[in-house]
Amino acid sequence: MSHTRAATRTALVVAALAMPLASTASADTFQSVMQGLAKDMNRVQSALFIEDFATATEAAEAIADHPKPSLGERRRVLSAVGNRVSEFRGMDQQVHDTAEQLADAAREQDLDRAIRYHGRLVTECIACHSAFRDKVSSDLSRLSPDNAPER
Repeated sequence: MSHTRAATRTALVVAALAMPLASTASADTFQSVMQGLAKDMNRVQSALFIEDFATATEAAEAIADHPKPSLGERRRVLSAVGNRVSEFRGMDQQVHDTAEQLADAAREQDLDRAIRYHGRLVTECIACHSAFRDKVSSDLSRLSPDNAPER
C-alpha cells in the first residue's frame, strides 16, 4: 500500500480525536464525532460543486475545529490505538491543517485551490481509516470507559 493511501486512511479517525486541536465542545462518543465529520465532508463537497464558498468555508472550519469525544471515550480510543498514539495524533494534525487551508481557499473563493485541499483532505481521511478504523472499532466494543487506561 502506498504511503499516500496509508496517510489518507488514518486522517479521518485522527480528525475525530485531536486532543489539543479540537474545540472544547464535546460530542460524547467517537462515533458521533465521526458522523459529524462525515456530514461536514459531504457539505464541503456539495458546496464546492455549486461554488457556494460560504458553506464550503463553514463546513471546512467545522472539520478543523470538530468536537472531541468525552474524556472516557478518548481514553478508550487511545487505548485501542496502543503504541501508535503519536502517529494517530499526527494524522489528526494533518486533517486539521488541511481543513484550515481548505477553509482559507474557500473564503478567498479560489475554487482550484479549494478543490486541491478537498482532495488532500479526502485522502488523509481515508488513510486514517485504513490505519485505525478496524482496530479502534473492535476495541471500543470491548473497552468500557472505566477500564480504559489514561494516555
